[in-house]
Amino acid sequence: MATFELRESGASQKLALPDELGRAINALGIATALPEGGGQWTVSGVSKVGVIAVGSDELSIRPKMPMSRLFFLMGYSQAPRYWRDDDVSLSSDDELVSSIASAYIRQVKKATVQGLLQGYRTVHEAEPMIRGRLDVPGQIGRRAGLPLPAEVSYDDYTVDVAENRLLLSAARTLLTVPRLAESDRQSLRKLLLKFDGVASIARGAAPPEILFTRLNAHYRPAAILAQIILRHGSLEQPAGEVAARSFLFDMWEVFEDFVSVALREAMDSSDGRIDLQYAGKHLDVGAKVALRPDIVWHKDDVVLAVLDAKYKAEKNKRFPNADLYQMLAYCTRFKMKVGHLVYAKADNDEVLHQIDGADIHIYSHALDLEAKPEHLLQQVQNLAAKMVDRSNVTT
Repeated sequence: MATFELRESGASQKLALPDELGRAINALGIATALPEGGGQWTVSGVSKVGVIAVGSDELSIRPKMPMSRLFFLMGYSQAPRYWRDDDVSLSSDDELVSSIASAYIRQVKKATVQGLLQGYRTVHEAEPMIRGRLDVPGQIGRRAGLPLPAEVSYDDYTVDVAENRLLLSAARTLLTVPRLAESDRQSLRKLLLKFDGVASIARGAAPPEILFTRLNAHYRPAAILAQIILRHGSLEQPAGEVAARSFLFDMWEVFEDFVSVALREAMDSSDGRIDLQYAGKHLDVGAKVALRPDIVWHKDDVVLAVLDAKYKAEKNKRFPNADLYQMLAYCTRFKMKVGHLVYAKADNDEVLHQIDGADIHIYSHALDLEAKPEHLLQQVQNLAAKMVDRSNVTT
């Protein structure tokens, strides 16, 4: 088995790669990989992190930010109050997969230390005798009126509940992920023994929505990680002519989720309402050009502020033109005098673009993702305050 490594970056990286692995990089949208001949590839625009395996070859894609910060962003976007007060203790040299697997194993053990959660589940099945309630329509439709077997339904007190199915399915998904340490694989196999009598979530099915109460609150940290794992892990993905096993995170998606959720919480006390991925509006009268800003703050039918999150600034002559054109369209449609763009950058300089010939100001903000969580969240608080203050100039 051969192993290779990439780092998230917009710059070009030259390395020796098997042809199938190079093609998989393109097919899975990880980056742009150009063959240079002789097994050499030029890879640029690496926008995903994680790991893929093609045949016996494995490729690890490491994030440019510290591992603990990535872990924080992922957890915060899934559940705003989780991992807020504790900076996850990880080394910058830790593998992403190993970090997530180790954390998941710890959380599942903690959640199930007193045994698996149990609950009532309605069962529909055919029985040789009547148990529970007779399903009359089912009996007539499937049994043509015959008395047995009886189509019945009953409530069963069982460990086969949504919470346990979620944890089991995530553990099984992790076992398929490349570059997982053998010690983690052994721990995951031991965990599977705990879930005897629990069914896995069907492949391709959406993870169940869990309503947390005081009865299942101790499952919440493990369930959050399980949802992350199921969202980003896959058993097999077609990558051109070959099949690739992958566990990948789109960094732009992680960033946009974080900004959207964190900003909505920061503005929770503000008058009006925050909507994420605001849909249903169009730029033109014929409703052919759809608009979908990341964040819209509005009160009744009046839009107070619009913001779009951009993880990575385009490294070409069009930047920041394309982003400004997009925000100008939002401001025009929603009759706004101010628009906001927020980028992931290592500095916090704010740039103002005043549109010539129109009374519109577009601000470009930056979040320092390498800052400590409390400082990063303070940056979001400051951004929220600016949005509220500058909303006074809207019409």
